Amino acid sequence: MKSLNYEFPLSKATGKIRIKERLAFSDYGQPVAPTKTIITPKHYIEWQIGYDRVIEKDEIVHFIGANGKEKQIYELSEFLEFGLKTNLISKKELENLRLKIENNNIFIDEKEKITREHFISEKIGEIEFLKSRVSYPLLVHKFESKDMLCEIIVREKQRAVGTMPMLYFCIPVANLQDEKGKFSFIGRQIQSKENGYLQINSSNIAVFVKMFQIFGLLSKTHKHDCLEILNYILGGAK
Repeated sequence: MKSLNYEFPLSKATGKIRIKERLAFSDYGQPVAPTKTIITPKHYIEWQIGYDRVIEKDEIVHFIGANGKEKQIYELSEFLEFGLKTNLISKKELENLRLKIENNNIFIDEKEKITREHFISEKIGEIEFLKSRVSYPLLVHKFESKDMLCEIIVREKQRAVGTMPMLYFCIPVANLQDEKGKFSFIGRQIQSKENGYLQINSSNIAVFVKMFQIFGLLSKTHKHDCLEILNYILGGAK
């Protein structure tokens, strides 16, 4: 079977990857210490998956991002390129994906708004405060393959005015293989420096195609980058 194994460091949070627990679908997952937690089917990887990276000195440029920076394809985009090269994805499928992204003009960062409640008075430790609540939109898409889903949360931009949709790919730890190719993580703790592997193959490649389409919905910037990436990948196709 044509497949690609993506490696996750499981014993520590990396900034982009952490293990969380969700007791019910309506819950917002809580991070856990994987080396001190017995893993159950309720545990999953939260992965802030990317699709590009800024090039380093003397590296080949794949495309120019909406921000004007020279970039290469990365993670999700590499999965699409792998799928095309191994015939898990047809050229026609990627051309249709490009057309869908190109024709879309409704974007999550423009449609979804952060809301704030009116202030109310509250005393804490004999000090008077004005309290409000801030609500961030959370969108969830459930894929058809093996309980995988993506979560999009809309937050304020850290270094600019406006909002920024952030996409997280959620994968049950039960779906990951160990270094011997076995699904062995349920019912035990993660060992120090242990890695898990997600196999990308014909049974789940459609998840990554759909996720790329979702990236194209996040903002005009994401749309630009997604189209440039598809142009690069399709440009190398025979």
